[in-house]
Amino acid sequence: MRRFPALLVGAIVVALAAACTGDDPEPAPDPTGAAPSASALLLTPGTSVDLTATVARVLGARAFLVADTDLPPDGQVVVSDQTVEVRVTDVVTVAGRVEKVDRAALARYGVSDPQVSSISGGLAVVATSVRRYLPESVAPTPGSPTPSQPAPTGSPG
Repeated sequence: MRRFPALLVGAIVVALAAACTGDDPEPAPDPTGAAPSASALLLTPGTSVDLTATVARVLGARAFLVADTDLPPDGQVVVSDQTVEVRVTDVVTVAGRVEKVDRAALARYGVSDPQVSSISGGLAVVATSVRRYLPESVAPTPGSPTPSQPAPTGSPG
């Protein structure tokens, strides 16, 4: 009869050890969406950034708003010293430096909407480069002329 309690204790130890091995499936992800990213906290004045996001709003010829899960909920203002051709829903990669901006600073980039200065906590990425990714439907096919490669003129000779 002494063997039965020893077997019972042994079975309990084996069951507990099996439960602690991590063989259980991982918990399901939160169905409400992605967790807030800590990278949004890194957007502080003077920080250099490289970010890829979707254009949410064009604010002018030298300013636009991008959105991504890693950015502030209202989006991130991007300004440039150069004219930037972007459209809403374009995917862009922006390199630049985060700077504190007010209405006067935004006006220098052609932004006239006074509410923009409160977006992103009054911070903007001052872009040193903006790369726009074209959708496949408008991307040039191999051998076709591109904006930097004009179509050939004249006949081959």
